[in-house]
Amino acid sequence: MKKRTIIFGFLFSALLLTGCEDYLEVGEPKEQIGSPKVFNDDRMAVSALTHVYTQMRANGFFSGNRFGMGYYLGCLADELEVVNPQSSNHRLFYEGAVLAGNNGIKDVWNHTYKQLYGVNSVLEGLRESSGVSTGVNKQLRGEALAIRGILHFYLTQTFGSVPYVTATDYNINKSIEKMQVTAVMEKAVADLKEAEQLLSPEYPSVERVRINQRVVQAFLSRMYLYLQQWKLAAQYAEKVIDDPAYEMEPLEKVFLKDSKSAVWQFKPDNPGRNTLEGTEYIFTVIPAPQSRLSMELVNSFEPDDLRGVAWMNKVNGSTENYRAYKYRQRTATSASQEYSVLLRVEEMYLIMAEASAHLGNNSDFEWYLNKLRERCGLPLVGATDIITAIYVILQERRKELFCEFGHRYFDLKRTGKLDMLAASKPGWKSYFNLLPLPENELLLNPRLLPQNPGY
Repeated sequence: MKKRTIIFGFLFSALLLTGCEDYLEVGEPKEQIGSPKVFNDDRMAVSALTHVYTQMRANGFFSGNRFGMGYYLGCLADELEVVNPQSSNHRLFYEGAVLAGNNGIKDVWNHTYKQLYGVNSVLEGLRESSGVSTGVNKQLRGEALAIRGILHFYLTQTFGSVPYVTATDYNINKSIEKMQVTAVMEKAVADLKEAEQLLSPEYPSVERVRINQRVVQAFLSRMYLYLQQWKLAAQYAEKVIDDPAYEMEPLEKVFLKDSKSAVWQFKPDNPGRNTLEGTEYIFTVIPAPQSRLSMELVNSFEPDDLRGVAWMNKVNGSTENYRAYKYRQRTATSASQEYSVLLRVEEMYLIMAEASAHLGNNSDFEWYLNKLRERCGLPLVGATDIITAIYVILQERRKELFCEFGHRYFDLKRTGKLDMLAASKPGWKSYFNLLPLPENELLLNPRLLPQNPGY
């Protein structure tokens, strides 16, 4: 067996240097090695999955920098106004002129499928390895399955029909077909449900930087919300809310590294560094290097909303140049003070409110929504019909979750209100409910055809 053992870290790093085209394209990639991927011990297995987390923080759907999909979707929706004429990719999103050859889309797609290759490599390695202890094997399988489901969830919500990749074998992936959104969602939920059974509510490390059972349940709650399965969305949100490990924090503490409202965070890549979000969204000069908060977003806050003071502010007293200030640290500090927050308990309160409204439970709708509003210094609200309730919830989600991984775009899309963006974006088209599949991927893999409508 020793002769067939691979030093996994070396192989994994080599594979990540290749693009998504090496994962799904025609023509066997030279880096594909026939020997099984084997972990000699717990440390090697944990290191392999840690590398996937690191890649997710740096690139793709969960990166907090301007090349992450969350930033692009903030430009496409009504959160960010791009002011840098040289920032061509972002301006194309902002102006509603995204084409299939857009480099930002290509990069997010490629990085995401590299991350999927990583988690599938981990899962295959765990199956082949006897050197990993039972407890660590179970934990890592749960984390890897959860990541696989989460990444496919984002892919299908953004691009529509996509392949659901569960293997690293070239012979399997060369013939993989696109799946409809409903099928992708079904498989993503199945991966998360399996992960839920493998994981416990305790974190596998001291901090909240790896996936535990509550992270999985929070994502299941969100997925069921998108699927309009209101009862399940509420049940899973309640599991997180009822755990005493999580509680809503004062606004100035929500994005600190030891925040109790955080369900899942990304740790900076080096001690003393802070978040990519802080570096990207905090600007100190006018004009902003890339973008500023849109006035539509700024004006959506009620006058007494404490979030309008704590989470955004004017730059140099300008009445038009507002920056997101959820994260306060733009540069390194003596010790890291802030971690990127991917999931937090406040979203679960919003899901509970929305699901309760759809289920006709008006008292729960008001209770969960107003718990959030009370924390922001706002008066209590109610609703006598579902249309009003959903309007109120969308407004609260807009103000609570702005500049966090594309929530605004996805919320407008799933509620059928995305075309309202046409009022502020003259070039808006209804087919922007999906982004185009990367042009180069369609050339490499005809099974990804047809292109999404409009592109």
